[in-house]
Amino acid sequence: MKKYSLLLVSILLIFVMTACSSNPSGGAVEQSNNGNTIDASPNSTKGPADTIANTNTPAAMEKPDGQKHTIVFSMFYEEDFINEAVKKYEAKHPNITIKLNIAHPKGDDANWEANHEKFIKTMNTQMLSGQGPDLLEMDQLPVDQYVNKKLLANMSEMMDSDPSFQRADYFTNILDNIKLNGGVYGMPVSFYLDAIIGDQAALEKAGIPFDDKSWTWNQFIQTVKELAQKAEREYAFTYSRPEYLLNEMVHANYATFVDQANLKGKFDSDAFTGLMNQIKTMYDEKVVSKEQFSDNYFAMDKISSIRNYLLDAKGFLTQQGNIIQTKLYDKPKAEGQEAGGYFQTVTTIGINAKSTNKPEAWDFVKYLISEEVESGGFSLNKKAYQKQVQQFLQAGVLKADEEGQLHGKEFKFTEADIQALEPYLSGAIHPVEVRPSKVEDIIIEEGKAFFVGEKSADAVAKLIQNRVSIYLNE
Repeated sequence: MKKYSLLLVSILLIFVMTACSSNPSGGAVEQSNNGNTIDASPNSTKGPADTIANTNTPAAMEKPDGQKHTIVFSMFYEEDFINEAVKKYEAKHPNITIKLNIAHPKGDDANWEANHEKFIKTMNTQMLSGQGPDLLEMDQLPVDQYVNKKLLANMSEMMDSDPSFQRADYFTNILDNIKLNGGVYGMPVSFYLDAIIGDQAALEKAGIPFDDKSWTWNQFIQTVKELAQKAEREYAFTYSRPEYLLNEMVHANYATFVDQANLKGKFDSDAFTGLMNQIKTMYDEKVVSKEQFSDNYFAMDKISSIRNYLLDAKGFLTQQGNIIQTKLYDKPKAEGQEAGGYFQTVTTIGINAKSTNKPEAWDFVKYLISEEVESGGFSLNKKAYQKQVQQFLQAGVLKADEEGQLHGKEFKFTEADIQALEPYLSGAIHPVEVRPSKVEDIIIEEGKAFFVGEKSADAVAKLIQNRVSIYLNE
């Protein structure tokens, strides 16, 4: 969790250049060739129907022609499983050469920020000029802006018109909930779950009733306050930084603080300063802890694999060195939001709309999400996932990393343990963006000054109000 928070901070610093994301925070924008933004604001007369036309039944997907082709594939991170997949695919298809362009090779961590900024600017410039690669990893890129500028191929049309593509082979809850303007423009090879890990025995003993399938953030906060009063745990809840919790709460009550119709922020209000003070008080009174391994009832967690799930579900280390029995719970929802879990896509791949190698590029994308490829995270392909399940069941014992918090401890597990995970995998319907929106960026950046005592709640609220108002009306 700490590593994820540090990465998120780095991403926030770099994405100041990006004007907005697919979260509800204003209109879509695109990057110009010099890295600046070109406005396509929400009061534009162009709507989604004008931007992406998807009303006609797609023609049958053209098959690879068997001729020699070179597919250029640009990625930010170097991934071992991609390197291996390229070798195997080229061996099966000797007429195809896949040229990988890696912006951030392994071992180059010292240049992460420079590589990251260069990758984004290079991709934006190339795509806007029609000279981009055939395939591109979208995890670090503004996919919504690319879609609005028709820079990416609609893979929903490819799936629908390709008889060899069987939707039943995949987690359709993921495919159905990553659409933009009615289509899939980025295909994730795998995904993570965004959830909460709780001390099951302690929660049952506390006897505070809650329904994690439907609870809102306000209900969750009320629950952790009641748990804190029990005084059986040092903290009720772990959340890495108060400014991030503030952002979660604002996002869950977005309409309270942002009037999208009239392009106005409502942060200079008692509701917002009250929320800031409420969060600060919870940290000050030890209802919430910043420490991942504190003595608590709940902790935010990112479940990235079967192994990760089994270790977290079987044991969680407290600061006192105790290993407790834990359980997975759904994250709270916004008011009125549909019940269901949260997920984050991993290694999402787009096809350049101007590529002259679309059939070949699509065929390689299908290979990457096939059961033949072993990727990190939970595979989008159900057969690949079940193959992993069988591998774990055959072992029957899982050993934690020696250098980790559990110091090589071994855990036994059963098929029932893994089956308990599956409803969370099939029930995840709310995507979590890798890239924060501009409004989120502002809240986190300015909110920190209040929580470290540098500025008052009123001063921070005014700063956020001014910056958000300027952004919404750019």
